[in-house]
Amino acid sequence: MIKTINSKTHTNGIYDADGTFPSIHAIPNAGHKFIVSITDDFDEPRYYDEVVALLASAGEDDTIIWNINSKGGFVDTLQMLLGWKAMCQAKQVHVLCGDASSCASAFFLSEADEYIVSDGATLFIHEFQVGNGGTNSNVIRRVEHTTKQNEKFVRETYKDFLTDSEIDDVLRGVEYYLDADEIRERLQQREEIKAQQQSQEESDFLENLTSEN
Repeated sequence: MIKTINSKTHTNGIYDADGTFPSIHAIPNAGHKFIVSITDDFDEPRYYDEVVALLASAGEDDTIIWNINSKGGFVDTLQMLLGWKAMCQAKQVHVLCGDASSCASAFFLSEADEYIVSDGATLFIHEFQVGNGGTNSNVIRRVEHTTKQNEKFVRETYKDFLTDSEIDDVLRGVEYYLDADEIRERLQQREEIKAQQQSQEESDFLENLTSEN
């Protein structure tokens, strides 16, 4: 049995085939397997209440499969979802069968238990796109704040997926387009780097423990 959870109809946001929002499908098994489709732009945060509720309530026996095919959207919404994702106890699987651009690339590359990349997948990476208005002094302060947040976001999001020089390029306005083979190769490299770092941390911990004794 497949149960579709849809409590509201909206004029924008993430849609399923019936035009309802959001698209969350629950498949009972040992625990539940939830399929959440990110198949439109990241819209205003208020449209993701049910996704947040799922992330807050899903347990260790549950699996959330994220179907990602999006051109990007609001960074504030992305940050909210990433925060709740990080607190979620369920297993999370990221599936990229189309395009993950801008914010969607950051969402796809966020922490997950498994990454699935189809042959037709693409990834587009760039820095923040912002608009500023108001008085000159207010615009200056806003630009300073955005510049700081942009650098932090880019460096944390694409660490070990892009090289340090590529990250510097992104912060200078360079755009990166990756195909499926490049995405898979870079994901594998990132996992290898993480494994090496974890091994080194464990080794350092044991060495410190031995020296204390």
